Amino acid sequence: MMKTITTILGAVLCLTALIGFFDQDFMRMALNPLHDAFLLAIGAISLYFGLQGTEFQARGMCKTLGILFGLLGAATLCAGAGTATVGGVEIEAGHVLKLIPGHLEYTTADGVRDLVVGLVGLLAGFFPREKEIAIDMAADEARIKAEKAAAKATSK
Repeated sequence: MMKTITTILGAVLCLTALIGFFDQDFMRMALNPLHDAFLLAIGAISLYFGLQGTEFQARGMCKTLGILFGLLGAATLCAGAGTATVGGVEIEAGHVLKLIPGHLEYTTADGVRDLVVGLVGLLAGFFPREKEIAIDMAADEARIKAEKAAAKATSK
């Protein structure tokens, strides 16, 4: 389940980035090439861990996405009203966070997307299901056995 959530979050980020390369004010988000590259890189890493990684790696990615995007979304939604400029297009929004003015600006729509991705990531990463807990416990038991075996081997 964790890998599925990580894959879905990665796909959402990648699709948003790819659409942003062609439509810079898609759904009132300020999607310039720098923003798109950031979303595409994070989305691609998330897709990798969702499709090729282990459950542990997928959960770690969910935690990372949750913290990163949760903070970014919250910061955007706490910012004041303003106008974001994206490739000659001005987007007026109730909340505009200008990290790099003219290059990396977040509007209310970006903040909502980031907050949703962040909340899903936090919930998935920090509140695992029984299957993930069982996997964690089995991994801990295997680690403890390996440490005991290594200690026993070095004491001989």
